[in-house]
Amino acid sequence: MTAARWTLLSVMIVVVVLIALNAYYRSVQSPMWKQERLAEAKAIETAGLKEATLSYPFVWDESIWIVEGKDKNNEDTYVWLKKDTSLVLKAKDGLTSQEIEQRFLQSKPDASIKNTKLGMLNNAPVWEVYYSKVQSSVKTYYYDFYQFQNGAFVVTYKLPTQ
Repeated sequence: MTAARWTLLSVMIVVVVLIALNAYYRSVQSPMWKQERLAEAKAIETAGLKEATLSYPFVWDESIWIVEGKDKNNEDTYVWLKKDTSLVLKAKDGLTSQEIEQRFLQSKPDASIKNTKLGMLNNAPVWEVYYSKVQSSVKTYYYDFYQFQNGAFVVTYKLPTQ
């Protein structure tokens, strides 16, 4: 075989491997994508959203879906979807993630925020702040929860270190 044929064969093998990896990824992710579409459709129906911009599962006390979107008045709206009920709140009725992060960093300036997202704890809407702190040369991870409406501190959970 010539060098050109080896090159063509190599390119074809790489393309086939990439197509196979793509198919595998899609097959693994399709159940999650289906749940996401169902949650968005339910939020649109329940809350009267005109569009859903973000949706994700939240698992703490129970498994729920959080859907962010815009209502018919083009206002940012959040929907917490539980099995049998839902909670719909306007973004203006609570604090934003940026406001929560600012308050958090004022109280814990040595922390490094990894993620801030909406959730539900004890049947109340909350902001979850996932962060790390280095103490005695050991990096420790925490979850802090703050009330959605006023940003009042709820509770901290420390993850075990290894």
